[in-house]
Amino acid sequence: MQVRTNKAMPVWQGVLILSIAALFAKILSAVYRIPYQNMSGDMGFYVYQQIYPLYGIVMILAMYGFPVVLSKYRAELLSAGKDFEAKQITSLLFYSLLIFVAITWSLIYILADVIASVMGDQQLADPIRAMSYILFLLPFLSVGRGFHQGNGELVPTAVSHVFEQLVRVALILGFTYFFIKSGFDAYQIGAGAAYGSIFGGIAGVGVLLIMTKGAWVKQLIRPNQLNVTMLKQNIGLFKQSGFICLSALVFVLFQLLDAFSVIRLLQWQGLGAVEAFVAKGVYDRGQPLLQLGTVLTTTLSLALVPMLTKAVTENNLVEAKYYQHLSYRLTLVVGGAATVGLMVIIEPTNYMLFTNTVGSDVLRIMALAIVFSSFFVTQAAILQGYQLAQYPARAVVFGSFIKGLGNLLFIPLYGTIGASWSTVVALCVMVLYLFMVMQRRQLLFFGPIKTYFIISGLLTVMGVVTWLWKTGFVNIVNESSRGIETIVALTSVGIGALSVVACLFTWPIFTEDEWETIPKVKKIRMMLKRRG
Repeated sequence: MQVRTNKAMPVWQGVLILSIAALFAKILSAVYRIPYQNMSGDMGFYVYQQIYPLYGIVMILAMYGFPVVLSKYRAELLSAGKDFEAKQITSLLFYSLLIFVAITWSLIYILADVIASVMGDQQLADPIRAMSYILFLLPFLSVGRGFHQGNGELVPTAVSHVFEQLVRVALILGFTYFFIKSGFDAYQIGAGAAYGSIFGGIAGVGVLLIMTKGAWVKQLIRPNQLNVTMLKQNIGLFKQSGFICLSALVFVLFQLLDAFSVIRLLQWQGLGAVEAFVAKGVYDRGQPLLQLGTVLTTTLSLALVPMLTKAVTENNLVEAKYYQHLSYRLTLVVGGAATVGLMVIIEPTNYMLFTNTVGSDVLRIMALAIVFSSFFVTQAAILQGYQLAQYPARAVVFGSFIKGLGNLLFIPLYGTIGASWSTVVALCVMVLYLFMVMQRRQLLFFGPIKTYFIISGLLTVMGVVTWLWKTGFVNIVNESSRGIETIVALTSVGIGALSVVACLFTWPIFTEDEWETIPKVKKIRMMLKRRG
């Protein structure tokens, strides 16, 4: 028996739509935090960021963890003609997740006061309880998506994911505006944002049910029909789900570590409670910047995975090395440009996005994390292509330990600047670890080293040109307002981007064959070279 696929659309088109949906959701997830911070202030942003990791973990498990593993199990069983066994493993996962969620929710709800106390802010208890309800969506989203992905139907997952994010963002911003106008405090606003996330998730489940006409619900069998011997397989499914999405969880895990440590450590440093809360909110401004800075690199690296995997499967090591070299060049150009550019224009960018320049020194250091996180995402994608996904997962565990240790060492000495440095150091260690793994397994291929010197020159030129433009603009205008700083930030980005493009078109960073694959860009490049 063949695996059933979506008759209306080839599987590869479904994969493309799913990738675009994931990219759109990541951008939306980063962008909405800016107006949220503008409305709720640093205090409100701090409250939301303290409870956000629970939502982040649930949604990553429901998007990249359980659905991926369940779809693999179902596809294998269906291809072997074991339809009833496929129903059993689907039902077993659903009931197991329900039990797991019920226990976890009970613990979080009952211990919310304890969790808030450990975080250093007793008033977080109610927002934590509000966000805890998001757990109940995990079985429905995970099994619903995994069931249809196992049948080769990827579009329902993509549409439900996008719709969930759109509704969630609209409700979070709507509730925040209403609560602020009604005079609610930061903790009530945070609880409102949590309920916005929950209702968004419910909307995602609803769309999934409507699009699939509830097919996966109808396939669930009664618990007494389950094969107990499959329980071991189900435990393996839980392990694999967590293992697969560890790489995607890295930023959420870092935020979770910050949520439990930054406030306490700032207070030990000598800050008062409210001062510590606001400082944490300012520090959290770095999260959307980090997400936006890495999203393009993530897209480019994931686009190379199928080609690298195909080359590895066909034992074409020369082609596999080529894609690895290409991915490193793209990562350094894109991630490096985002890092250098943001470090140069962090003050006007901070003012433009977050209404003032407070914490610009903290955010400047956090910008360094962009290039390291970009390399980690790229390395994880490459190792996935070599069927070695266990190493990025180990790197995340190791990096989380370094992040936690760094917080303990640096925050009492340097405040939130120390928290930024601990993130940068942890990501740097993770990247070095993966390079060592690849070197040890004789899989590492950088290509000609001179290329990286040329890219470094490109980044230097971009940094100098951007700094000269920003400095000249500021000196000429000689006044500061959000409107002026917005113009400074956006024009500096434009000048920096033009300098990067000019260097890319004229310097030997990419080969003629590589330019040939982008016909329209190739024509523009040739015109510029002739005029030059």
